Amino acid sequence: MGGNPSALAIMIPIVAIVMGIGVAFWAIYWDHRTKQMKYRERELMIEKGLTPPPLEPEKPRATLDECLQRGVIMIFLGIGLGIGYFVLLHSWGPPAWICGVGAAIVELLGIGNIVYYAIAKKSKNESSQNTGSISIP
Repeated sequence: MGGNPSALAIMIPIVAIVMGIGVAFWAIYWDHRTKQMKYRERELMIEKGLTPPPLEPEKPRATLDECLQRGVIMIFLGIGLGIGYFVLLHSWGPPAWICGVGAAIVELLGIGNIVYYAIAKKSKNESSQNTGSISIP
């Protein structure tokens, strides 16, 4: 290996950048080609008189129980990150703020899920009382 080390040092970033851009362009082209084939398939189905399926299947909405579960998990995860913040604060010093910010974000998301659960459950109960039907949990 009697090559010039400085030439190798210059080639590595150039090759990495070119390969990265190449992979990105390939992914964009592949996505375009896939969509093109899906639309062509739908076009052929319509020409034959068939009803094509929807392009994007409907995502199932989260149930109230799932919102409550997510909220409780996020609150306890936030509490755990908060404890980690105080441990890191007293052992490492300044970099602990990342854990503290993460704790605040996760806890607020958890609280948001629980508030949504409470509001949705209350509105569900009120709508069932207005219609005269009985809701079974």
